[in-house]
Amino acid sequence: MDEDRVGGIVDKAAGNVKSAAGNLTGDTKLQAEGTADKATGAVRNAVGGAKDAVRDLADDVSEKASDLGQRASRAVEEGAGPVLDQVGRKAGEYSREARAAVTAGAEGASNVVRGYPLATVGVVALLAFFLGRFSSPEPRPWYRRDWL
Repeated sequence: MDEDRVGGIVDKAAGNVKSAAGNLTGDTKLQAEGTADKATGAVRNAVGGAKDAVRDLADDVSEKASDLGQRASRAVEEGAGPVLDQVGRKAGEYSREARAAVTAGAEGASNVVRGYPLATVGVVALLAFFLGRFSSPEPRPWYRRDWL
């Protein structure tokens, strides 16, 4: 428990005593001081509670970070290094295979273009026509066009 919490509890108790004494004697000044002491005690108690909560949270975070560090150390000690090396090698193999597949596809397309140039031009023209046709706005009928 934080010292501000203890001090807040003491201030609240002193405020209650002063307020009760002021009520018994009819002293409004003593009553006001008691009320002020109670408010001060409540605020001080709340500050102490906040400090306790922050301290507890920091302890939890520190504990979890320590646990994570220990787990990582155990994983390295148990041989996670070779596993990570294998993962890296596999990733490299897959990237080389993907590059080879793309290169082979590009070479195949290049051979088709070289072997059948007129057919390639026809296919490209047909694709361009359909692309233009589907992406353009609806044409207006001939009787609604601006001829001038």
